[in-house]
Amino acid sequence: MAPDTPDIPCTRAAAARAALTAATLAQGRDLHLLSLCLLLPALAALLLAPGGPARSACLTLSLVAGTVQVYHALRCGLDAALFAHWATCWSRPTASDADVDADLQAFDHALAEDFGRAPLTPRPLAERVRGALGLLRRQALALGIQGLTLLAAMAAG
Repeated sequence: MAPDTPDIPCTRAAAARAALTAATLAQGRDLHLLSLCLLLPALAALLLAPGGPARSACLTLSLVAGTVQVYHALRCGLDAALFAHWATCWSRPTASDADVDADLQAFDHALAEDFGRAPLTPRPLAERVRGALGLLRRQALALGIQGLTLLAAMAAG
């Protein structure tokens, strides 16, 4: 975690960072809705008027990119909810004595136990934020590929 400034307690800084991350990840919903708007015409075109091999390939790639985008949208939604929860917990008046790292380790432990994952190496909040924002970037990239391949299919048709 970044060093604290003298005026901002560690839990308040962590709460602010978690809230900002949650709000940023929430933008993935708009990307997801746009992707769904692209997914339907691609699927309809592939089923109803596939055209030549180039058009079919572009439409198929668009559908694959749309599927990848859906996965990332689901992950971004989950992470947005988690970061919002942490922000709420760490910003409560009684949270001044909260241990951010202990909360994150407890989350990792629950994740390992409940979902059968191997125990994770403890990661600081900053690393989790970077990973979550990376999911959003990959979601946007999948959406871009989805749109470009749909345009290419229309040009090839």
